[in-house]
Amino acid sequence: MSHSGSDECETVPGGVSEAMGLLRIHVETDAVEGRPARESLLSRNVSRKQRRWQRKLAARKSKRREEKRRRKVTREQESDAPQFTKRVMKAITRERLAEARSTGLKLCVDLSMTDGMSDKEVSRLAGQLRRLYGSNKRATRPFHLLLTGLVQHGRIYAECLRMNEGFLNYTMDMTEESCLDLFPPESVVYLTPDAEEALETVDPDKVYVLGGLVDESVRKVPGTKTGSTVAAVSASASLCLTSY
Repeated sequence: MSHSGSDECETVPGGVSEAMGLLRIHVETDAVEGRPARESLLSRNVSRKQRRWQRKLAARKSKRREEKRRRKVTREQESDAPQFTKRVMKAITRERLAEARSTGLKLCVDLSMTDGMSDKEVSRLAGQLRRLYGSNKRATRPFHLLLTGLVQHGRIYAECLRMNEGFLNYTMDMTEESCLDLFPPESVVYLTPDAEEALETVDPDKVYVLGGLVDESVRKVPGTKTGSTVAAVSASASLCLTSY
C-alpha cells in the first residue's frame, strides 16, 4: 500500500505537468486554429468591399458611356442645323431688335418710382433691366422695349451705367417722359399684381407697362406714382406667372 501511495505521489506531479503541457498545447492550438478563421472573415469582408467597389465603378463607366452617347447625338443634331458665326448672330439679333422697334409689341418699364427705393433695391432693379434686355435679345420675336421715366444722371440711370456694360448701346428706347406722355391712356395696359383681371392674351395695338419697382420690405410706399398711373389708364392686368 505504501508503495502504491508513493507511486501516486510520484505520478501526480508528473500528471499535473503533463496536463499543464497538454493545456498549453491546446491553447496554442486554438490560437493557431483561430487565426485562419479570422483571416478568412477579413478576406470575405475585403472581397465584399471589392465587389461593391467594382459594381460602383461599372455603374460610373456605364453612366459616362451614356452621357458620351447623348453628347454625340446632340452634336449630330446641332450639326444638321445651320451654323452661324458670332458676327452673323450679332447681325441677326440687331436686325430683329431693329424690326421690333417698328413692328414689335410695345413693352414699357416705368422707372418713375425709384425715389422711394433704397440703394440696394435700385441695384437689383438695374440687374433686372439687364436680364430683361438679355432675354429680349434671345427671343425670336422680341418686344419693342422702352424705358420711360429714366431721368438722365438719376439714381437708376447711374446704376445702370455702372452695372450694365454697354447700357447706352442697348437697342431700346430710353426717355425721361412718362408712358402717358408717349401714348394715349386708352391704349395703355398697366401690368400690376393688384389687378383683378389676368392677362391671357395680348393686343398688338396696346402698350403694356411694367412698374419698375423693387420693394424688398413689401411696403406700400406713399406718394409713388403707381396708383395715379394705373388710375389714369383704361386697363390693368396681372401676370399669371404660376400658370407658365
